Amino acid sequence: MPEHRRQQFSASVAENGRVVIPAALRTALGIAGQRADIFFELRGDHVTLTSRMRELRRAQDRLAGIAQTGHKLASEELIEDRRAEARRESGDA
Repeated sequence: MPEHRRQQFSASVAENGRVVIPAALRTALGIAGQRADIFFELRGDHVTLTSRMRELRRAQDRLAGIAQTGHKLASEELIEDRRAEARRESGDA
């Protein structure tokens, strides 16, 4: 598990609302030198900034914990049920 170190960055907000994300922060987010979608989350008076790719990986990690090895997927169980039902209806069961 990666170590989470608290870092602070500063930036100015232009009159039109634009903010330039500091280069060190872009590097930390893995979005340096490329166009990237980012997400902002507002919790009270704090804003969390993350990249789309990091959010996707975080969601995949959460879902991977749900899927247990050795267990069938719900889709596989549904297909098996449908096939068994089709066999019963055709008289092959």
